[in-house]
Amino acid sequence: MNRWVGIVSLRETAPPTPVHRIALAIAAARDRTSYQLAGQTVSYARMRSALRTLGQEHAHHHEWERYAYCVDLAGDFFDGGRPPTRLPSWLTNELHTLLDGRYGTSPTGGRKAQSGPRRSDSRPARPRPASTRRDRTTPPEAARPARPTRSAPPPAGQRPSPEPVRPYARAERRLDVQDVTYPALCEPPVSLVGTYGQEVREVVGKAVRGWEADPEVIAWLGLAVEHRSHLYESRHADQVTPHVLGLLDRLGATALDVILLDAYTRWATPGKVGEQSSKHARRRAAAVLALGAWAAKQGLVRMGAGEAQQPAKSVFEGVARQILGVLSLFGEHDVAQRLVASVWPDLDRPSAETGADPVTLAQTAFREEGLTYDYDEEGPDHRKVFRAAVRTGTGRKAEGTGQSKKAARAAAARALLDAYPQVVAAAGVERKAVPVALPVASPLPYPQPGNRHRDAVRDLAAMFELGHRADGLLAQALTHVSWVHENHAAATAARQRDNHVLAHHGSHVVNHLAAHVRVRQALAHSLAPDEDEARILTASDDDTARLGATLQLAEGLLTSRGENGQGRTAVSDATQAVVAAAWRVHGPRLLVRRPAVLDDWLSGLEHQHDPVTALAAMATTYGIEHEYTYEVSGLDHLKNFTATIRLRDTRGRVHRWTECLPGIPGKPEAKKATAEAVLDILAIPVNGAVDDLPAAERDLLAFLLRAQLDGLGQPTERQRARMLARGDLGTDLLTTGDTEAFLAWAERVRPLLGPDGTAVPDALRDLYRKVLDDTRVGSGSLLRRMASSTGADAANVVRRNAAEAVRRAQSSGPQAASVRDVVQDWWRDQAQATGVTVRDDMRQEVFRPLPVHLGALDETLTWCGEAAEVAGTRIEVELTIQDGTLHVWYGLDTVDVHAACDDLARLLTHTLPYTDCLVGDDHVLLRLHGPLKTASLSSLATAGMDAYVSVPVDRRRLTGDIAAGPMRAQNE
Repeated sequence: MNRWVGIVSLRETAPPTPVHRIALAIAAARDRTSYQLAGQTVSYARMRSALRTLGQEHAHHHEWERYAYCVDLAGDFFDGGRPPTRLPSWLTNELHTLLDGRYGTSPTGGRKAQSGPRRSDSRPARPRPASTRRDRTTPPEAARPARPTRSAPPPAGQRPSPEPVRPYARAERRLDVQDVTYPALCEPPVSLVGTYGQEVREVVGKAVRGWEADPEVIAWLGLAVEHRSHLYESRHADQVTPHVLGLLDRLGATALDVILLDAYTRWATPGKVGEQSSKHARRRAAAVLALGAWAAKQGLVRMGAGEAQQPAKSVFEGVARQILGVLSLFGEHDVAQRLVASVWPDLDRPSAETGADPVTLAQTAFREEGLTYDYDEEGPDHRKVFRAAVRTGTGRKAEGTGQSKKAARAAAARALLDAYPQVVAAAGVERKAVPVALPVASPLPYPQPGNRHRDAVRDLAAMFELGHRADGLLAQALTHVSWVHENHAAATAARQRDNHVLAHHGSHVVNHLAAHVRVRQALAHSLAPDEDEARILTASDDDTARLGATLQLAEGLLTSRGENGQGRTAVSDATQAVVAAAWRVHGPRLLVRRPAVLDDWLSGLEHQHDPVTALAAMATTYGIEHEYTYEVSGLDHLKNFTATIRLRDTRGRVHRWTECLPGIPGKPEAKKATAEAVLDILAIPVNGAVDDLPAAERDLLAFLLRAQLDGLGQPTERQRARMLARGDLGTDLLTTGDTEAFLAWAERVRPLLGPDGTAVPDALRDLYRKVLDDTRVGSGSLLRRMASSTGADAANVVRRNAAEAVRRAQSSGPQAASVRDVVQDWWRDQAQATGVTVRDDMRQEVFRPLPVHLGALDETLTWCGEAAEVAGTRIEVELTIQDGTLHVWYGLDTVDVHAACDDLARLLTHTLPYTDCLVGDDHVLLRLHGPLKTASLSSLATAGMDAYVSVPVDRRRLTGDIAAGPMRAQNE
């Protein structure tokens, strides 16, 4: 059966058209060089540049779907093309922001101008002041801004003039609260989890007693006990990547941290934050050990055959955390807490040694059976965890863990007593309850805190819906250590302390909230996330300080007279303490209902590498060694750090760069600023500002480009994807088909490389070919996406057929030697089925087509000819050559050309070099551009253009995976 049956729709007969309508189509295409964006006329070249810029921003934020959309759309803005007129609202807004001048772009460039920020509005970059744009050959001491000098003391007997008092104005804070809605999670494959989830639910239900779970939770519990070795062995790793298990593990770990700290704060009164942090680390190690022993005892873990022969303890501990992660994922925080308490009895106890001596009681109760203890230990010397196993002569046994051998033995004895109460009762042993520490007296609000502090507490209480239950805790959250030092009596009277201990608790709460949002987003999208989608980074001080700035906490922070409370650390600590105060009142309710400001902040967190890590990743790719040194100046409490990075390439060349910041930056800020400056300078060549660079920045840029060329090896497909997302070495310009922009980039880079850059390494030629191969036929390419379309409807059938046609055009062109041979052979076959009119206006002009050009011509002739045959109409074909470009016009009067040919035209344009295919209401215009003459180009430009016209490096990617797409769809 003809593949077009049911696909081509008929319309009314088109009105008469002039002969040689190809001239009108060519003229119309030549006029389409600009785009109307909400009333603003933007050239195609600038739209390509803007879309590449936004694509790199989304790649930087690991928003790969939006990155792919921007890159695909950039390929539609070729001269003569007809890109979609209705763009998504998010993209329209971003384009307006970019094109209105808040970001700099170049008509031929792909990255932001140096003057524009490197991040989106959700995380603005620190502007680089003019004072830091200095000649880096100047010593740092001479370039650093001078500190303000202290004014001379007033004459004796004269009182200093008071500083001007800022009038009080109440801060305007956003107080609305909202319920949090999450998208539905993907469903774990039944073939993997089977009925195992029900078994896990029964084991967990036995531990927590009386818990019922819905089918979705049960299915995810079955997935939670998977180990990556079993995923691979069961051949489900393509459906569920090990990154899913990592996400559940990380979420479970943050949930465990919060559970442990919640229990600890109910009875502990640590003197300093270090005491709480150290105690928590030890308790967590003991709890994890107990959870791992529980998972091993219950036989919950599903491992591969090789791993099961000698499984490590970490395997069972990881699965226990994954179970906690699933419980947290579905809002079962209380169940997770009860599970931990059941498995690790020391959760709500100050220590294992308190109360009646369980070892003596066990010895008395089981005297006739006899007791033996075995011990094991784990962890480094400063954080050892001991495990004790007690066994009676009749085979009764129990285990316990502790921070010492004595504590572990006591925990094991207590577990044995709990497991066999009938034996204890028969022996007449009376067990005394473990004394519970008295509750710590709640802090009180300050009686006269001042307007700013009082209003901040009121606003935060309203924002988190706390009423007056947490006024004392909120007051503590806004108490800086310097204020307590100067107002010790007032703090003691209100039973207050500084916010450090509360902030430590809040830091774990913030990490748990952020992990919950991140895991929910990732697992709602796919069960096969990549490394970037599965990355969960700990919220930094910069992140929490940004939230604190939105909440305007500095306005209500109580500080000493010498401390302004505006510092990053001070605001970050206050923010974390405020979240901890809200959590202590509401607990896990913050997972489903929270202030809109907090929810927006959590959703906008960027789980990405900071500039220091990004620079390190780039340097590693190209074999560039780097290290930071620091210069410190100023008083102890006003230390000013300046970071210098030392770069050493594979040839042993060394370059140093120093970036100075105004004010009093700390060590992390100085290091981050230096790394960010290096990345900014490396991104300059695409925007055309190379000639305007100062000498020092130009030297650094030349060094980095040479280092990339010299250190380029054989990157993996993943590394190539990262290089492409960053736009390294002009790769993004080639893959979007913007050859003019690539040639402009190569021309700007050529003088920077100097004599050493005239020879292009083979590794760069290979890189260009492979990134083009990845873009055209790789797993994320438009060709592969269309080939994998499922469904029997007309649209999916057209997509699969179009992918197959383009695959043939790219991999195995016709055997004919010229354009006329291809047209003649097609005419002989097609004329028998439908009427054909061919007008050849090529005259004597010479057109030297590429092999893929002949394949594109042959496939387009066949495609349009079959459409005309199904519609029962004639097909007209006209050919002409103008300005070195072959134009082939296909007239299809009674065919719905857009429905039939849009997908083929888009695939041809995106996949084949020097090929544009335009679709009109009654025609298809195929434009085959003659390749550039590379004799006059630089060696770098020649290497890129040679790769651009090449066929895929690995033909098996075309003949294998892509060809199998339509067959899979038919079988389904």
